[in-house]
Amino acid sequence: MSSASVPVRDTNSSPATKQFWDSGPAGWNKTLTSPRVMIPFFLVAFATPLVLQYVEDNSSWIGAQYWTLILATCAMYACLAVALNLVVGYAGLLNLGFIAFFGIGSYAYALVASDQIHQRYPLWAAVLVVVVVTLAFALLVGVPALRLRGDYLAIVTLGFGLIMRDLILDLDRPPVLAGHQFGPDTLNITGGTNGIHQVQPFNLPASLPLLGPVPHYRMYYWIFVGFLALCIYCMIRWRNSRTGRAWVAIREDELAARAMGVNTFKYRLLAFSVSAVMAGIVGMINAAQIFNAFPSPNFDVQTTVMVFIMVILGGLGSIPGAILGAIAFTVPPFILQQFVFYKYLIISVVLIAVMIFRPEGLLGTVSIRPRKTMGGTLELITAEAAVEASELPAVSDAEAADLEATAGAIVEDPEWKS
Repeated sequence: MSSASVPVRDTNSSPATKQFWDSGPAGWNKTLTSPRVMIPFFLVAFATPLVLQYVEDNSSWIGAQYWTLILATCAMYACLAVALNLVVGYAGLLNLGFIAFFGIGSYAYALVASDQIHQRYPLWAAVLVVVVVTLAFALLVGVPALRLRGDYLAIVTLGFGLIMRDLILDLDRPPVLAGHQFGPDTLNITGGTNGIHQVQPFNLPASLPLLGPVPHYRMYYWIFVGFLALCIYCMIRWRNSRTGRAWVAIREDELAARAMGVNTFKYRLLAFSVSAVMAGIVGMINAAQIFNAFPSPNFDVQTTVMVFIMVILGGLGSIPGAILGAIAFTVPPFILQQFVFYKYLIISVVLIAVMIFRPEGLLGTVSIRPRKTMGGTLELITAEAAVEASELPAVSDAEAADLEATAGAIVEDPEWKS
């Protein structure tokens, strides 16, 4: 009697790996932000300089300090990308003046930790000054500007960044208004194009138990990584809180969030201010690391664009994506140093390919797409929302007239309706 052959299931395969891959970007982000992934990741990050130093001590390779500095720069940009992801990826605010807060924090610390104004505060007081000054500028810009949305908000914040750069360059001499000079002729606050030099580093111990003497570059790498870990912890906690859900609701549909009772202005301002303070603290650490505060790149629009690329490359709203984007945009230029004339061409081709085949970013679930509602404002929408919206019936002329009278905006059918 013959029996039908029964397929035997391969028990050697890894269902967990397949399940992780099939879960998609949302599942990837949930897994990669879990403690069982984040804790080993940061332990490896903290141990990397020690491994590099061990390799250098036991071989002819002499690149430990060089690569530790590169990784410190990468960690700094990862902090900035996570902070920008809070305001862009979570709350959906296009803040093109983001890097100005990095510069404000850098200069605020330099002023109270150098001889520029003859003030040298202890570390805790300097941190307090940086937080207060950065928060004050964030409120000064955010309170009037956050009543706008989309490209209008982007233009206002871009103007703020350009104004701050001009102020930093011009405050090396007394300001003059309507022929009246404010301050003595010797007044020099920011140092102009020269910046502020001889900034005092953090007053930290020069050696640690079990590790012995710790070089300056390695200590600040650990500070950047530690602050990155703190930012990610706060972001994960916020994401699952009432505040995080309000940010996501505002990002998905601000009008619907407002109709459900969410105070959209308060939560938009909170995201804007928290992101600015995070960037200011990163600027403070950078000024202490390099002993200087310069107007470039602290206030360059190109730096804002670069951080934006990191966030969009990794994926809007994705914490691991922000770290991955910072690594992918910081480390390859140093690896491709021998291709002096082609390295940026290679990086550009890779970015274009990612944007074509993966417009949401490597780990993102949110993309920037034009939606022709509310006057054609550029909004942040999810792919799922776009699919759901495409299944809705077209707006009738009577409904469009009523909506235009209520909202004061021209309502048109999206391109996928025609």
